[in-house]
Amino acid sequence: MAKYLTYDIEALEDIKLAKTNVQIDSQESMEYITGSAIRGAFIYEYIKKNSISDINQGIHKEKLLKGGIKFLNAYPVKDKYDERSIPFPKCYFAPKNDIKSFERYLELKLGIDNKLDPGFERIRIAEFSKYDNGEYDIVKVKKKSNLHINKSRNKNNLFRYDSIKRGQLFKGIIKVEDEAYVDEVIELFNDAVIYIGGSKGSGYGKCKITNMKSENDNPEYLMFRGKYDFEDYIYLYAMSDIIYRNELGEYKTFIEPEYIREKLNLKKVVYIDSSIETKPLTNFNNKWNCRTPQIVGIKAGSIFKYKIEGEINEEVLKEFVDRGIGEKKADGFGRVVLLDDIEEISKLKSYGDENDTKSDLHELLERLRPEDEKQLKDMVTMIFKKRVEDKIAEKVLDIDNDLEGQKELRQSQWGNYKDLFTEMLYKEPYEGIKYYQEFIENIKTKGSASKNSSYKQLSRIKYRDRDFVEFLNDFVVNSNNVDSFYSEAKVKRIEIGKIKSDVDEKFVYQMNLKVLIGLCQYQIRKEDDK
Repeated sequence: MAKYLTYDIEALEDIKLAKTNVQIDSQESMEYITGSAIRGAFIYEYIKKNSISDINQGIHKEKLLKGGIKFLNAYPVKDKYDERSIPFPKCYFAPKNDIKSFERYLELKLGIDNKLDPGFERIRIAEFSKYDNGEYDIVKVKKKSNLHINKSRNKNNLFRYDSIKRGQLFKGIIKVEDEAYVDEVIELFNDAVIYIGGSKGSGYGKCKITNMKSENDNPEYLMFRGKYDFEDYIYLYAMSDIIYRNELGEYKTFIEPEYIREKLNLKKVVYIDSSIETKPLTNFNNKWNCRTPQIVGIKAGSIFKYKIEGEINEEVLKEFVDRGIGEKKADGFGRVVLLDDIEEISKLKSYGDENDTKSDLHELLERLRPEDEKQLKDMVTMIFKKRVEDKIAEKVLDIDNDLEGQKELRQSQWGNYKDLFTEMLYKEPYEGIKYYQEFIENIKTKGSASKNSSYKQLSRIKYRDRDFVEFLNDFVVNSNNVDSFYSEAKVKRIEIGKIKSDVDEKFVYQMNLKVLIGLCQYQIRKEDDK
């Protein structure tokens, strides 16, 4: 008879567990400890205790390689008294603006088999959560970021990597298929110090397992007690990533209704809808000394909805949930539960403390050398400049909205001003400003005798409560004023501790000229569209 062992695992050192999609200049950490990482630590302890040279034989193979002992993922918790968290369900959506401004509470709407208003987006701000009476409380994983400086000219100089911060707590589950293995697992693992992830022995990966207990029932099944009163519909909830193959051996991100019907002994099952995310999956094969081919799996938290005909037997349901779906179940993949309902309206809550993040950032910045600080300053400045350029069109529209009488200036004259500002763009700031002032003075003098000169056309346009030409003169004269630019910019200056984004007057001048060029182009385009 199968047994389940639950346990706590605490990070005594930072843990490096890289996601599959590692970037060339950064490496993000997972937010949980994978079953495969825990399984690897167990095999190491098993070999050490039993003095085994080959686990590919006899009872060792049955236990360790054929799934006699299965290691589920260890998910984060806020404190040791909490239940193991769950992957946040991918079926919830909220208005985009509400997600951006989310701090404490966010109302959620179910996106499965339900038409939502325009502007709703899937919730991606929570990987794990506590489930409590239909509401979800975000469980955040404390992380630490480090900058690595590579002096090799053939590689990127700056590389950022994340790690799970020491002190973070997780709760894990081990499924033991034979009750006879229980005592051995507890003896090996309870109160054991193990090493997880990358850079083991270099100040990373040290963890301690405590509070190991044996349970008769599946803890994931018990977590949703009261949600198994099935009538017409079932919801399949992925409690871990799933690697699923159909009958033809093809990897799929869709679980066929026929598969569900067969496993649950139902008369009929019809697929209704789903809300899923996919995930590229691979691992490192020590025997081949390379990574295995990447496949696409179903990400934890994904939801499928089916309509059913027939009764679901409780024992059949427990067996289905216990067995799981798909491949690599010994490493924690394929864990699912079936629910009778998912709340159409729910809430997401967050009570995270920002002090830990600020403390980590301060610690990181204190370790930077002067040359590192310069590289970081260059990076944040580059990001700031890109954000400023992205806001030029918005600035153009803001000015246009406050203009009255734009039609007073002919399209050809808007074109002339565009050419003027374009020519100024390639001059030094003071030279360009002087060039503009001479130009305006010239057309003002030449046009004094004409009723419809270029300058008089320009003078008929109003900007807010004054003449547009007056606004234009002030705008150009101050076009290289850095302090004024910071105060009026639509983009906040980036600050990371003592390091700030920094721009010079030439950049400010060029951005302001691009705004004026864009304004002229917009007036010309409006006329062309008529």
